[in-house]
Amino acid sequence: MNRQSAMIVKTPAIPLYWTEVSNTSRIVTWLTAHYGKLSTTIKGDQRKNSLFRGQYDLFSTSELLFYDRTERGTHIAKECSMLHARTVFRTDWRACAAAGYISALFAKTTPRHGHEPGRFEFFEEMLTCAESYGHQPAFLVWFDLKFAEFQGQLVQLNDTTREVYRFSAEHGGVIDPGYAREHRIPASPLAPEAVALLKAWQQAETPAAVLTARVNPAHFAQIERVMEKFVTWQFDLPPHVRKTAVETLRTV
Repeated sequence: MNRQSAMIVKTPAIPLYWTEVSNTSRIVTWLTAHYGKLSTTIKGDQRKNSLFRGQYDLFSTSELLFYDRTERGTHIAKECSMLHARTVFRTDWRACAAAGYISALFAKTTPRHGHEPGRFEFFEEMLTCAESYGHQPAFLVWFDLKFAEFQGQLVQLNDTTREVYRFSAEHGGVIDPGYAREHRIPASPLAPEAVALLKAWQQAETPAAVLTARVNPAHFAQIERVMEKFVTWQFDLPPHVRKTAVETLRTV
């Protein structure tokens, strides 16, 4: 099957990452609105007169036309045009770090060619939130809670009657301290105030309320530790990915 006989399809798409394959060409992996995660070869992309230059970028939404080569390997891009550039991420490096973390988590958890209704829209929604709020460290906690809910892995915070809490990444949330000791389950301590914050942030529809809350630094440090462990365990994301984003947001 050559390009002329292959079906041409069109979809909104956001690049997740790309790989250089020659001095002029690259393979771009996208999250698309209609076809899930897929890769396209963009031939001649690095040439000065390429029609693709400036028409796509990380964290930006483009309209992608490609030759569908599902049965033959990597698709071949035909055309691309920018729809939403999200230029904030070019100037606000903290927000850019948050967007990079969001993209890494979507890239890790999205199966190739596995279209899931709503995933692309959720990705766009989270990037839009990062444009306004991504420069603040607490945004990542809010995002983690929302992403876990979207994945069907809601962080369990139902046990609210105790004075001492333990959080198990393996069990997906707060567990009984006695049960953790009896079964030797690795679990991190959480102050009641930290649990209350997590519950409130889990219910917040937007990051606005999260970022205006007054938080004890010690409680926030506890929250950061347990969320890092949760994401690492539940989504198999290397710990350094989130740590890098957190350290960037904390940079003065």
